[in-house]
Order: sequence, then structure tokens, then C-alpha cells
Amino acid sequence: MQQTKNTSQATRRQRMNVEDRREQILDATRDMVDAEGFYAVTLDRVAGECGITRTVIYQQFGNLSDLLLAMVDREYERAARSFDSAAERAPAKGQSRYGAGVAGMLEAVDASPATWRMLLMPSQGGPPELYIRLEQGRALARAHFADALEKEGMSSSSRANPDSELAVHMLLAVSEELVHLRLTDPEAYTTERLIAQAEWLFKAMFPG
Repeated sequence: MQQTKNTSQATRRQRMNVEDRREQILDATRDMVDAEGFYAVTLDRVAGECGITRTVIYQQFGNLSDLLLAMVDREYERAARSFDSAAERAPAKGQSRYGAGVAGMLEAVDASPATWRMLLMPSQGGPPELYIRLEQGRALARAHFADALEKEGMSSSSRANPDSELAVHMLLAVSEELVHLRLTDPEAYTTERLIAQAEWLFKAMFPG
């Protein structure tokens, strides 16, 4: 019975198409980084996890550095798409655009915590491009926050912040901390608690 099961699993691995195999390798690499850090990743370990040979990884990605870079780029693109969707979310009644964005962002974090841990809490040994992507992500977030403030009418005389550029940086710092708390202790820092605090802070910064 066990032999039949192993044979069936081997057959499924052999039938996996190129794109699915690529995703499998990237998933295994990401999960290994999430569990043990970048230094734990080797081609032999990834190949063993996927039930393939090193040759398959060479064919798909080249060397280990190229594999790690491909994984980082994929996860960054996924996070960026999630952030774009969160930023475009229409606020509920009584909710600010910032609060709506935080809610969407936390949903994305819960859907793929390994991605957000790698990008916002990177372990040592990652490729240099990881930190470049992190700064690109922060620039994207700042642009979205500035747009949200404009749409909220924060440039009006009654609600204007004396330093809108600094306000955007503060919102980014708060958002990163909310995500960090959610990733490190989700039971204590529920999404409801974090969203409520985001709304409170936003209204404190922009009363009226």
C-alpha cells in the first residue's frame, strides 16, 4: 500500500508542468526562509523538499542566488498587488480611507504572513535586492498615503496638517508597526483592535 502511494506521488511530481514546478520550488524556498532564515536555504534542501534533483532547479533558476532573487521578486509583486488593492478599498460608513487601507492590508497579511514577514522582518543573508524592494514598497506606501490624505480633504484649511510630508511618514511608520504586531502576536493584536487604533490615531492627527 505504501509503495503504491509513493509511486502515485512520484507520478504526480513527474506530470507537473514547468510553471507549476517553478511555483512549487519558489514556495518551498519561501517557506524555508520563513521557518529558518535565508542562510538555511540550499539547493539540495529545496530539491529534497520538492522531490526533484538539483538539475531541475538549475534549469529553472540557475544558481542559489538567482533562486532567492526570483522568490523575493515574486513575493514583493504579490505584496505590492495586495497593497494596491487595500489602498483602493472604499471606506465603510464612518471609516477613513486610511482605516480602510489598514483593514485591507491586514487581510493581506493574514492571507500570506510568510510574505510580509520576509519583507518587513527580513532575516540575515537575504539578497541585496530584498532591501531595495523594501524601500520600493515604502515609496509605494507613501504615495498611496499622500493620495488618501488628498482624497480625504486634508489639504483644506480646517483640517490641514502643518507638515503633510511628515504626516505621510508617520502614517507609514504606524502601518508598519501594526503589521509587525499582527505578525508577531495575532492573538493579542486582533485586526479589530489594530484597525480601531489606526482610526483613533488618524482622527487625532486630523481632527475636525
